Amino acid sequence: MNERTVSDAHGADDPGLPSPPAVTDIRHTLRAQSQDAFANAEPRSNPTVPAAVRRWKLWLLTVCGIYPTIVLLGLATNPVLEDLYLPVRLAVLVPAAAAAMVWHISPRLQRHFGAWLTR
Repeated sequence: MNERTVSDAHGADDPGLPSPPAVTDIRHTLRAQSQDAFANAEPRSNPTVPAAVRRWKLWLLTVCGIYPTIVLLGLATNPVLEDLYLPVRLAVLVPAAAAAMVWHISPRLQRHFGAWLTR
């Protein structure tokens, strides 16, 4: 909208109606409000930094999660996929095992063994 349309819409020419606020005033008000909110926020007394996960422990936890997953998926799909070549069977098993690890198994293992991973 151009200025003429905005002032007409708000009735700036009509003495009984208030004139529209300037865009810079709105920006200034929003900026001041956000600065006030930031200034009034309570500071963190002791910011916590997540402890580093020991890689060998994460590897061990992953092996313990993925081995039974692949074995169970292999046993469950063997009657259907037994006639296929090994690379084709793995092309089906690996994405299914990876999805199970990412969305189900790893989060549960890390929640259960989280303290051990960072010791």
